[in-house]
Amino acid sequence: MAVFRVEKNRGYTVMSNHHLRNKDLSLKAKGLLSLRTAVWELEKAGYITRQQNRDGKDTGMLFNPGANPDISRDQLLSAGGVDDPQKAEQEGGKQRLAAAMTLGLKKVLKQLCDEGKIQGVLSIGGAQGFAVSTAAMRELPVGFPKVMISTIACGTAQFGDYVGTRDITMIPSLSDICGINAITEPIFKAGCGAVIGMIEIAQKIPRKPSGKKVVALTMAGVTTKCVMRVKEILEEKGYETVVFHCNGVGAIIIDELARDGKLSAVVDITRHDVGGLVCDGLMKCTENRFSEVYKSGIPVIELPGAEDFVLVGPCPVTREDLKGQPYMVHTPFHTHVRADYDKMYQCGSRDMKELREKCVGPCAIMIPKKGYSQNNVEGRPLYDAKANQGYVDGIRSEWGGKVQIVERDMHINDPEFAQEIVDELDRLLKEVEQA
Repeated sequence: MAVFRVEKNRGYTVMSNHHLRNKDLSLKAKGLLSLRTAVWELEKAGYITRQQNRDGKDTGMLFNPGANPDISRDQLLSAGGVDDPQKAEQEGGKQRLAAAMTLGLKKVLKQLCDEGKIQGVLSIGGAQGFAVSTAAMRELPVGFPKVMISTIACGTAQFGDYVGTRDITMIPSLSDICGINAITEPIFKAGCGAVIGMIEIAQKIPRKPSGKKVVALTMAGVTTKCVMRVKEILEEKGYETVVFHCNGVGAIIIDELARDGKLSAVVDITRHDVGGLVCDGLMKCTENRFSEVYKSGIPVIELPGAEDFVLVGPCPVTREDLKGQPYMVHTPFHTHVRADYDKMYQCGSRDMKELREKCVGPCAIMIPKKGYSQNNVEGRPLYDAKANQGYVDGIRSEWGGKVQIVERDMHINDPEFAQEIVDELDRLLKEVEQA
């Protein structure tokens, strides 16, 4: 048999035995490795991209991490008081580990933020990861970038417990958190882009304190005209204003600001959340609403704005105590039902009692006698002069101490009434200066 010898000086490739003998690699992979610079060339030509899959903090408790994080889960658990995870799980189950992870992440994340070692937070997780991550995010200051991608960030979940009083951006993952696919890839990219964009804009346009006195205002759509005019006048006079919605959370944030000494006064134009508490409506406040505001000694003005209706769900109105009352459909999900004389009386008596017993600084209740909200005006569906008087009667039943009552024959949204509010605030601020 003839033997043909071929000179091997071209048309072939020398391959390393190291990856040639690796049984975990396919022939395709071995061939790619043999080309040495092929990956770089394909990347440069736009055929492939290389990305770092994972980085940062590892809070997983079930599977081994897919990368080496900067701070391991064992370190986070240790910061949360657990040095032996297996023993802790045996004694308290996974919930014990989750509690430790939450505490540890809160401590570590807050410290990293305070030291300027992180500029933003992005977290991806299911129900438990959502709870752990957002608990830590709530420890970070307002304005610090916080993005959460989760299966729980959907229309059927209540976010209040997770968000609290912080600006956490929620992105629904749509599919479960189980790898990169046609659904999760663009969503994860959006989350990365969101937090990077937040960081970059904060660096390019940093927030500079104004140095002005800050006045907190409360607002709803039905008191917007009043609040906007008050805001305009105050800013013309050199104040900085911060407007909060009367959804129950706004009052909590105002309380935190007062506690931290960041407010000079509160003009509580829209107390709809108080009406919700008294009348068992939606978006109600807590029993200790404004506890820090009242203790702070700053001037407080309160009005019955939007306290004149009860917020309930979609029509029809089924509550026995509200049947037969005039109502307006606010959205497909919310209905405004007029509060009657008795409910308004309860609101008025509670408002006065709270101020009289708890408010340390100068305070006043201002009453616009022609109506307390946009649709509580003569000729509109929720106007009820008798019910409005119920609020006044309730106030007078508890009147005493230093609380001033200021009544004006105006509607809450009249421009002239906004000026009256600012004039009263000037008077109260002078009291503080002269004290």
